[in-house]
Amino acid sequence: MLPDITWKSSDTDRTTATLADDPELTTQLAGNGIFHARFYLLFGATNTGRFRTVWKVPSGASGLRSALGPDQGTVLSSGSSGGPGRWGAHVFSTACIYGVRDGTGLLAVAIEESILTTSVAGTLAIQWAQQTTNATATRLGAGSYLEVRRLA
Repeated sequence: MLPDITWKSSDTDRTTATLADDPELTTQLAGNGIFHARFYLLFGATNTGRFRTVWKVPSGASGLRSALGPDQGTVLSSGSSGGPGRWGAHVFSTACIYGVRDGTGLLAVAIEESILTTSVAGTLAIQWAQQTTNATATRLGAGSYLEVRRLA
């Protein structure tokens, strides 16, 4: 089956620690299916605000999600493309907090993916916010995308 790809055409900025669906990176999943889903996230934040994610999945969905990106204690400089990373597998509702490049103009990348099984139809979305409310916005950048492929 061909993947369903949804991408962000513009930046979204937030100055709140309240998790909410991204307005673009969302799709509907059918019930009684097995899916491979990947969120490719280009984000920017200050070290004070940071970037935090969870997944919204249909009720009763099962599986784990992997989270790859800069470790939550890491601040990458403008000249740095590497540093300590996070390599965890989590339930969908576990918050993942990422390290940053200390500004919204210098984006970092996080890749989250899962093989998930649904019993009922519903929404798949990335929910995100700042880790700590800060007046300087945290950004999920244009070019981020959600790719979903039904496996069964």
